Amino acid sequence: MNKNNMLAVIAAAGIGERFGNEIPKQYLKINGNTVIERAVQPFLESTHISEIIISVSQDDNFIQDQNFYSCKKIKYVFGGITRQESIKNALNAVDKKYKYVITHDAARPNVTNKDISKLYEDITCSKASCSFLYTHIYDSIKEVKSTDKTKDKDKFYLVQTPQICILKDLKASLKKCIDENISCPDESFAIEYAGLSSSKVLGSRSNIKITEPDDLKMLNNFLVRTGVGFDLHRYEAGTEIILGGHKIKCEYKILAHSDGDVLLHSIADSILGAAALGDIGIFFSDKDDKNKNLDSSDIIKYCLDQLERLKLEIFNIDTTIICEKPMISPHRDKILKNLSSLLHIPISNIGLKATTSEKLGIIGENKAIAVQSLVNLKEKI
Repeated sequence: MNKNNMLAVIAAAGIGERFGNEIPKQYLKINGNTVIERAVQPFLESTHISEIIISVSQDDNFIQDQNFYSCKKIKYVFGGITRQESIKNALNAVDKKYKYVITHDAARPNVTNKDISKLYEDITCSKASCSFLYTHIYDSIKEVKSTDKTKDKDKFYLVQTPQICILKDLKASLKKCIDENISCPDESFAIEYAGLSSSKVLGSRSNIKITEPDDLKMLNNFLVRTGVGFDLHRYEAGTEIILGGHKIKCEYKILAHSDGDVLLHSIADSILGAAALGDIGIFFSDKDDKNKNLDSSDIIKYCLDQLERLKLEIFNIDTTIICEKPMISPHRDKILKNLSSLLHIPISNIGLKATTSEKLGIIGENKAIAVQSLVNLKEKI
């Protein structure tokens, strides 16, 4: 089969009764985008797929607000009461001949282009009627009976979507299930019930299906963008240095075009890096006179403005100050308080550490101070 010549069907007609929310779960947001927007995106990008059909409920009032709604690659049909009816309605709406169809759940937002390619490769090599993703079971499982007996988890596995089927085989299998009043949880079941062959491909545990509110909370916490920042400045004789906007009396000052707040510079670089915007020098050149003695808190404010524009926010920061002197620990609480105020995040989301270079190099000779930072950004809800 040539590339860009496969049908995709996404089931989005469910109302998610177990989720317990007035808004169907596929329209709730994960770090700024809805679950269904994330689920659809890889199919829009896939070079294997030329058409996407999304089955929605007749009472759906949310689909028109999705970022993909006007895409010419997508067609919409009304789903049925059951999953197999929704998939059948989508297949009946096809006016072009396809050999394969890939089906997916709108409530699985972590599908990747790699998943799609792996399934396509498997079904073309295996010659099976269906190829599906699966994962191993790692928790103990018990059978739901009065005795609640523990089962051997190695004899079972979990089935995921997406799944690729030979289109004509899937249509016939779904018809058989519907005609015989058999409820099928997914397309691989329908293929199996019709006595046709299947093949499986190891998937990822991250490809979870949003079923309960805790699933959404978990994904909101772990879908982050990470950036690393590093800055080093020389010392000269002086009376104080500034770290995180906090002035520390000591026998040094930091040589810099700005106020020399190496801690804020490092954090700013990590923010800009995570946001894919570049580095501090692009926006605050040390060759520009207007940046002479610049208050580094203005650099942080600029970074936060950029995050607002991109609909991102800081999830957490971890930073390490590297110097022989001055001692940082007596000032740690005040630095943390300043950082929390500047960055608009709680102190509990800021890691601040200090170490020495064991008397080695320019830092070990008390001629410089350096800071390394890591930031995690998440999309703003």
